[in-house]
Amino acid sequence: MIRNLLASTAVLAVLTMPAFAQDTGTTSKDFQNDRVIYEFDVSTVKPDTATGFLASNMIGKSVLNTSTGEATEIGTVNDLVLSRDGSIRAAIVGVGGFLGLGEKDVAIDYDRLSFTAKSDGEFDVVSDVTRAELENADGFERPDYVPDWMTVSAVQTEIDKISESAKQTYETVRTEAIDPAKKRLNETIASWTAEKTRVQSATVSSEALIGSSVHSSADANIGEISQVLLNEDGKADAVVIDVGGFLGFNEKPVAVSYDSLQMYETENGALLVVAPFTKSELEKAKAFEPAVYQKNPDAVTLNG
Repeated sequence: MIRNLLASTAVLAVLTMPAFAQDTGTTSKDFQNDRVIYEFDVSTVKPDTATGFLASNMIGKSVLNTSTGEATEIGTVNDLVLSRDGSIRAAIVGVGGFLGLGEKDVAIDYDRLSFTAKSDGEFDVVSDVTRAELENADGFERPDYVPDWMTVSAVQTEIDKISESAKQTYETVRTEAIDPAKKRLNETIASWTAEKTRVQSATVSSEALIGSSVHSSADANIGEISQVLLNEDGKADAVVIDVGGFLGFNEKPVAVSYDSLQMYETENGALLVVAPFTKSELEKAKAFEPAVYQKNPDAVTLNG
C-alpha cells in the first residue's frame, strides 16, 4: 500500500518536472524557468535553523556546463547517492545528446557540482565536468537489489505506458462509439434537410445569425447563437452557442467552428441553422472563455 501510494505521488511529481533534455545545444534561455532549485531555511528538532535544498527539488533538474548566459545542459539529475553519515557523495546524472555523447547515467562527484544564484533563493546546478570525463566515465548501473520504481526514468516509463494506454482507449471508443454515433447524426440531418434549400454560409450576416436557434434534427433544438467570432480578416471563424439554462439563466456558452454549421432556408423564408452535435455533446464541451479563445481558439472550439 505504501509503495503504491509513493509511486502515485512520484508520477504526480514527475508531471510537474521539466521534460528530459534531448537536443544538443540547448541554451540556458530555453529552459530558464524550469531548471532552478530553491534554497530555504528550515527549523529542525534542535533549536537551530538549517539552510539547504530539498533532494526531491533537485531530481529532474538540469545540470549546466557553465554559469554564463550561454550555458549548455549536460543532463538531468536522476538520483543522489548518500553516505552513512548523510552527506551526499554523488549525483546520478542522465546525459545524452551533449556534445555528441551517447545517452547514459553517470555518477558525478557531488563536490564537482556548484550552485549559481539567480535571484532570491533560486539557483542553477552547474558542473565543471568535461566532455572527456563524461565519455570515459563508466555508465552507472543501479544494483539489482535496489528497486528503481521511484527513479525519474522509471516513472517516466510508466507515464509513457499510461499515455499510450489512454490513447488506445480513446481510439477504441472513437471507432466503436463516437464515429458510428456521428454517422447516424449526420444521416439524420441529411434526411431531415433533403427538401430544404441550402444557403451558402458566407452570404449570411452576423445580424441574421445572432439569436438563431441551432438544431441537430427536426425536433432537437440544441441552443441559440449569441455571438459570431470573427478572424483578423473579418470573416466568421466560430459562433458561440448558448446551451441549457431556463429563460436565459444558467446558460453555458460553447464555441463551435463556423465551418461545422449548415444553413438552410425554410419554406417560409426563415433561416435554419444545423450543427452536427447533440445537446449532450455541447453540454459536456468546454465552456467558451474569451481570454482562452483569444490565446488558443482550438482549445475551446468544437469542430464537426
